[in-house]
Amino acid sequence: MVHKRRATAMSPRSQRGAVSLLAAVWVSVAIITMAAIDIGHFYYVRRDLQRTADLAAAAGAQTIGSAGTCTAAINSAQLNATMANGLTSSGTIQPTCGRWDPSANAGQSHFVAAGVPNALPLNALQVVVSQPVSFLFLAGQTRTLTATATAQATNIRSFSLSTSIASLSGGLVNGLLNGLLNTNLNLDVGAYQGLATAQIKLLDLAIALGVSSMNDLLNTQVTVAQLATAMATVLSKGNVASASVTNALGTIASASTGKTAINIGNTSSQNGLLAIGLGDPQAAATATVNALDVLIAAAEIANGTSAVNLGAALNLSPIASITAQAQIIQPPVIAVGEAGTYPDGSYRTSAHSAVVRLYLNVNLVSLSIPLVATINALNLPVYIEVGQGNAYLQTTQCSTQRATSYSWISAQPGVADICIGGDAAGNMTNTTVPTSCNQPAQITSVSVLGLGLVNVSVQSPSGGGVNLPVQASATVLKFNGVQGDSDDYQSTNTNGVGSAVAGLLTQLASGLSGTIHVWLLGADVSGLAGPLVSGLVGLLTPVLQSLDALLIPLLQLLGVQIGVATVHDLGLACGQAQLVY
Repeated sequence: MVHKRRATAMSPRSQRGAVSLLAAVWVSVAIITMAAIDIGHFYYVRRDLQRTADLAAAAGAQTIGSAGTCTAAINSAQLNATMANGLTSSGTIQPTCGRWDPSANAGQSHFVAAGVPNALPLNALQVVVSQPVSFLFLAGQTRTLTATATAQATNIRSFSLSTSIASLSGGLVNGLLNGLLNTNLNLDVGAYQGLATAQIKLLDLAIALGVSSMNDLLNTQVTVAQLATAMATVLSKGNVASASVTNALGTIASASTGKTAINIGNTSSQNGLLAIGLGDPQAAATATVNALDVLIAAAEIANGTSAVNLGAALNLSPIASITAQAQIIQPPVIAVGEAGTYPDGSYRTSAHSAVVRLYLNVNLVSLSIPLVATINALNLPVYIEVGQGNAYLQTTQCSTQRATSYSWISAQPGVADICIGGDAAGNMTNTTVPTSCNQPAQITSVSVLGLGLVNVSVQSPSGGGVNLPVQASATVLKFNGVQGDSDDYQSTNTNGVGSAVAGLLTQLASGLSGTIHVWLLGADVSGLAGPLVSGLVGLLTPVLQSLDALLIPLLQLLGVQIGVATVHDLGLACGQAQLVY
């Protein structure tokens, strides 16, 4: 039997279902395709918006440090977006001035808007650009796209502070460097003049020292010889300095045999050459420093805290014999950074001058008769600390011309402290508390057969030593952006503090009569010993006046002129805008 296969056929209903399914698939594909086209369209529009925001933020940030500050920055950003980059009339731009600072502003963006304490000084502009964009396949439907950009630009000033200005007489600078480095230099005036005008970019110095970033440079330790060699390498490239300058640096490098490594970066815990007042030290890469300033600062740091015996230099024979020591505690640093203060009021960029400590012990007459009598006519222990000079970068203002770009730096001669006391010498090693003589100083004594007959001491009303601090006031100095003109070196007015401190020991002598106490066999007879007190003051006054005349030039040779703070402007690098995220 033959079985016939039964033929099957799709029913009309089944056919309609298949067509519907296929149509649904194609409709889905079409919708997905149109959506993809719209997404791509939005992507490209938003990319253009981001470009507009980036360029507008960079344009505005370039002017935020200028005279117009925030207003100029906002206007520049708006014009850049609408005129230069075609933002349509339906689009909007919202520029916001503020500060970008990773070290101070918490949060991922590191940006805070103007109006809060952390926003000063302004150094950034944030731009938000919005644009309504129509869907390609949905008539009448729009979507608002937004792009945000933040650009930062910092005006960086470089300056050094010293409490004297080095005279460019070859003998004086040779003597200073020879004393600090234990060398025997004999360079001529022309070489020092060349060093005084040679500017070195910090990034070039870093490369010459074998590092590639500012952070690495600040963590580097070098000897004076290595530093001089690196500066010679920088200045020899491109013939930016004369051969006499590079030869002078080579001579200094060869003569400097000391192995003391000095820190490039200055911190609160270590002395160093550069005090960078920037949240991002890399921004200081284009800043410049002066070769002579760097060299002298490095030499003073390398000299460390070793005491120098000045007894021979202060010889007052036959008036008196003097034991004298001088010590450089904190050498000058070169400051690089931006203007303004932190929220706590401290300045972002500052420099501190050398601090010199002096200990003097003046002896007039000492007589000893063995087993019978001992007479000390005068033994006056005096401690002097010439306090640090300070300079603070208050504000900067950039414009299109260097002559109309300015910085304002507050310079302040430091505090000078003088004290007389039995513990005066201990201040030479005191690094933790303010200068103070707490013990009275026995200046005259007479003893017979071991019995103290007369004792004369200098003491304060409270019974301790005598302390005389001299305060200084600050002066605001204005520097333009032109290098090599008359305002590069500026000093504070010394009419007040300078003249007062220049006669500091004479002032002390004039006030001694109220601090001298006389004991006779242990009893205080100061009220009855007027002639003795007057006689001692009469002996001390010419001695201290003579010391005044000798100490001022001596301190100048050590790098300090009492009462004078000199700021050396090393250049203003106006901000180059960079995008930050």
